[in-house]
Amino acid sequence: MNIAFSVDTNPYPQPRPRFGRGTVYEPERVKVYKHLLKIAGRQAMGGRPIFSTPVTVSVVIRRRFAIDSRQFGDIDNHLKAVFDALNGVCYTDDKLIFAVGATKIQSARQGVDIAISDGRP
Repeated sequence: MNIAFSVDTNPYPQPRPRFGRGTVYEPERVKVYKHLLKIAGRQAMGGRPIFSTPVTVSVVIRRRFAIDSRQFGDIDNHLKAVFDALNGVCYTDDKLIFAVGATKIQSARQGVDIAISDGRP
């Protein structure tokens, strides 16, 4: 089984944990972004059972900023946000991800493109 989908929104990298009043929290913009990824992932699954075997994931991060800009964010933090958002939605656990393809590109149309396929490469 293979799925592919895009989310046209400003992609945010997963930030470091933030602490306040004795609790750990995530910035609201990151919560909203991850929620949009979950919705798109559910729609892409189309009611099929989620992956429970090894998967390969390909991610393209599209931002308006130059690729070397500090505002673009580290690719590994972008991946962490995507993997966390799709945990339990597209695959049972992100430990099932055996291969990753990741690309950052400068684009007028911001967003993220995700493809997930079953099996190891």
